[in-house]
Amino acid sequence: MRFLLLAFSFLLLTVLPASGETVKDFIKHYIDVHFPGKAVIFVSAPDKDIDSDSVRVTLTSEDKYYLRFRLFVKDGAKEEIIPVNVRVANLKPVVVAAHDILPKTLIKKSDLKVKKVLEGRASLGFKSAEDVIGKRAKRLIRAGSIIKPSDVIPDFKVFKNAPVKVVYVSNNIRIEMVGQALQNGALGDIIEVKNISTGKKLLCRVIGSGVVEFVP
Repeated sequence: MRFLLLAFSFLLLTVLPASGETVKDFIKHYIDVHFPGKAVIFVSAPDKDIDSDSVRVTLTSEDKYYLRFRLFVKDGAKEEIIPVNVRVANLKPVVVAAHDILPKTLIKKSDLKVKKVLEGRASLGFKSAEDVIGKRAKRLIRAGSIIKPSDVIPDFKVFKNAPVKVVYVSNNIRIEMVGQALQNGALGDIIEVKNISTGKKLLCRVIGSGVVEFVP
C-alpha cells in the first residue's frame, strides 16, 4: 500500500504543471509587450520561479544594448527585489515574400508582407512594400525570404537595342516613326532612342510597351 501511495505521489509531481513562470520567461514576455521594437538576446537573472501576478516591474536604466529592471516580487507579507539585466537588439521592418515568387513575376501587394527582424538583417532589404510593388522578380524568391534589391528589376516596357515606336505630338500634329532604344526603360522613364532614319539620338519618355514619346 505504501508503495502505491509513493508511486501515485510521483505521478502527480510529474503530471501537474509547475505554478508561475521563471524570471527569464517573465521578463521576455514583458519586453515583447512593452518594448515591441526590441529583440531579447540574453537575460541575466536568477534561475527561479515566480508568480507573475504578484510582480511589479521598474525600468532602472536603458541604452542601445541593455535594459535593466528591478522586479518586486510579493511573497505573502514579504517583497523580494530581483535585479534583471537584458541584452537587446533593435528590430526594424523589412519586406519579405508572402509565398514563393517565381522568376519574371510582376510583384503585387498580395505577394508581400512586412515583418520585423534584427536591425542588421533589415538593412539587406526594403523597408516598405511600396518600394517593391510593380517590380519583377529576377529569380525565384522563397516564401519568408527578405527581398533584396538584387532580387528584383524594374518592369521594363522598353529594352535596350530593341525597336520602339516613337510618337511626336505637337498641337494637332502627330508623327510616328521607328527608333531603337539605347537603354532599358520602365513607364515614365526618360531614355535615349536612336532615330533609325537619321541616326540622331532623341530623348524620349516611355509611355507603353515598346512605345516612347519624344521629349522636346
